[in-house]
Amino acid sequence: MSPLRNALLAALLMAAQAHAQTDEEWLTIHGFPEDKAGDVVQINPTQIPWQNQFTMEVRVSRSTPRSSYRKHPYRSFKGVAVIDCSTQKGWYLSLNYYGEPAWQGPVTGREEYKENEAPVTFTGMPGEPARKLITASCKKR
Repeated sequence: MSPLRNALLAALLMAAQAHAQTDEEWLTIHGFPEDKAGDVVQINPTQIPWQNQFTMEVRVSRSTPRSSYRKHPYRSFKGVAVIDCSTQKGWYLSLNYYGEPAWQGPVTGREEYKENEAPVTFTGMPGEPARKLITASCKKR
């Protein structure tokens, strides 16, 4: 892992520990958080600048069991995404997976990714929530 990536991950972890989140601090991009059986996409609106991009926390709960980019089974995840407004694309740095919907129960797996290795997409969700997430995030800047 590169020194720059290590420094970024360390800064993100410190920021996450210093900023404990309540449900009110998450903005819903797709779905209804009270519906544990549905698809939900939420973001923490706090953005951390990084080069000409920024990082933000994302959490997703799926209506059915899914498999991660590396084939780990999950029902929901929380992670850190990098958003590049110049290309209107995003990718995940790291994801923590849960076997239950709505980020319940223990973390069942953790994956870290390189740039563009794990694009921010929500396969099978109607309404293009990935595009909405990136567009809304870039408008805030």
